[in-house]
Order: sequence, then structure tokens, then C-alpha cells
Amino acid sequence: MKKRSPHILIEDQFSSKAKDLRHFYDRAFANPRATDSKRFVWDYWHVPDQYTLVRTPAYHYFPQKLYMSFHKELVMWGRNNLGCWDISPPWLSYYVDGCKQEFHSDVPHGPWAYVYSLTVGKNFTGGETKILKPEVLSYWNSFRRQDHHELEQLVDHIPAKFNRLTVFDPRYPHGVTEVRGTQDPRQARLVIHGWFMEPKTYIEGTIPAARAEKKLNETFSVLSELLAHFEPAQGTVSLRLMIGSNGRVRDIKFMTNTLLTRQGEVPTELNRSILKLYRLVEFPTSRGTTRMTIPLIFSE
Repeated sequence: MKKRSPHILIEDQFSSKAKDLRHFYDRAFANPRATDSKRFVWDYWHVPDQYTLVRTPAYHYFPQKLYMSFHKELVMWGRNNLGCWDISPPWLSYYVDGCKQEFHSDVPHGPWAYVYSLTVGKNFTGGETKILKPEVLSYWNSFRRQDHHELEQLVDHIPAKFNRLTVFDPRYPHGVTEVRGTQDPRQARLVIHGWFMEPKTYIEGTIPAARAEKKLNETFSVLSELLAHFEPAQGTVSLRLMIGSNGRVRDIKFMTNTLLTRQGEVPTELNRSILKLYRLVEFPTSRGTTRMTIPLIFSE
């Protein structure tokens, strides 16, 4: 997993089902004169000055067995890396000439958004996922008169590369740059997209979940008291804990951390305190090693 920045995660060569998903889509559009039912399920979604794309529910479009194999890969990735147990019903969308999304945010849907690309070749311009950089959202705090700002200093652009999963914090204004150059759905920007939902600790190993959750609830109470000593921060954290059979934490790290203060600054001391607090947790003893992914959602 590559981190473009704390709020953007990229996983290339993500799914073992990428070629099968793409092959099914291509067959449906192979003959433009055909009247297959799969050609009549698409919704042309146009909201003036905001959204223009063609979409359909992904879970209805693909064969059930094929879709569920991909769905399981995506859900398990979210549990392991984000501590999110499920995904929202995903959309399958294609973007031909003139399609785009202007900047918007999706906070109510889930703590992380994702875009999974099935785009092949590059028969168009545009089609990148665009996300405003943190420096723009706290512009005057990071502004220096000698700085020269152009588009690449203000916006992250992530190309729709085949079999690429892009995950990002949906609080950041984001969209899709306008596609130009093709009217053929087989040459379009093609993506599956939605949100990771239901943050909850994911446990793999021999510590019973109920006993682990009891200890984590006690730790969260301590964390709540600890937060009173720090400047308020907002964001999403996922912690990875490796726990030995003796119940002690052998290794701990942030899998994700988008915490920022009101001034748009990284709360370094708070981050250190979080790691220290969870490193000292003593879990019940067990027969072997346990791995936990713990999500923490911070809001003022």
C-alpha cells in the first residue's frame, strides 16, 4: 500500500478478479447494435455544475459469484487496513466525453471513500480523481509569500490506472477531472466506487473477541480523558496491534492517521500519546499471536 499523503492510500494490482470483471463489461458492449439487457440498466446521471456520468449498481450488474469474490476482497482489505467492517452498495460508473464530477465531500456516507479502476488504455484525457491538498484547506496557515502555486501544488490528481484501488478521506473536497476524447464505453474511464463503513475493531488470532473488546473499551475511556489535555482534533485513525500470547503488545503502528487540529496542523504529541496508551494495554493471555486493527474516529 502506497500513501500519497495521510488521507490518500493507493493499492495497485488490487484484485485477482480485475480481468474477469473487465471482460464481462467488454462483452456487454462488444456489439453496439445488440439489445442485451445489460445495455438497458445504465442511468445517465447529470446534476448541472456538479455531476455528469453514467452509472449502475455494481452488485446487480456483474454475475453474483464474480461480484461477491471481488466484494469479499474489498471488504477484507477494509477490515485489515481501516478497521471498517463493510462497504456501501457500490456503483459501477463509466465516463465518456464530457463526464466529470466537480468538487464535493461525502462525510455522512462513511469514514473512507474508495475508487477502484477497471479502466484500460488511455484513449481520453482527464478522468483523474482530484482531491484538494490540506494546504489549500488551511491556506493562510501555510502560505508564504515566496511560494509559487500552480495546480499541482493545490490539487492531488490520481490517474484511473487498471486494477488500482484509491482510498481517501471523503471530508476533503474531491471530484473527477473532465473526460475528453471518447464516446465509446469500452474506451471510457470505468470505476467501481463507494465508501467503507461500520468502523469496528477487527481481530485475527486467539484472543476471544469479547474479552478483547472489554479491554479496548476500558482503554477508550482513558483516551477520552486524555483528550481533554490536547487541542481538539478531527480525523480518522486506524491502529495495527500485534499482540503476543502473553497478552502484551509486541508492535504497534498507525495504518492510517488523518488527525488535524483546527489550524490544520498534525497533532504530533497527541499521536505519540495514542501510541503510548495502546502500547501499554495488557490483553488476556492466549495460545498464540493476535493481530488487531482498531479504528478511532475523532470529532470536535
